[in-house]
Amino acid sequence: MAEIPEQEADPLARFRDWRGFLLAAIAVNALFAYGMTLGADHPQARIWNLVLVWLPFNFIATTVYYAMLVRLTGPERTPLARGFYRVLCGGLIVANWTLMLRAGA
Repeated sequence: MAEIPEQEADPLARFRDWRGFLLAAIAVNALFAYGMTLGADHPQARIWNLVLVWLPFNFIATTVYYAMLVRLTGPERTPLARGFYRVLCGGLIVANWTLMLRAGA
């Protein structure tokens, strides 16, 4: 009889976890926002920090959070989980833009 090979565990499974990716994105975003609020205090460099660094980051972060919002609110999730991810991702998008606009004022 031929032996049936055992199913191997997926070595890339940890990279396909959208919730883990969301947590990593939140951590990176928090570190970035903390660093940018420190750099936004300098009056001569404030506008350059906002335009050259913070604005592109916010566009990228908004796209990432929107992609995660779409991915994590699929029909396989419970309504409570879908609502949680909608509020979380939407809140993070609003928080990023609000923080940037307040730092520029």
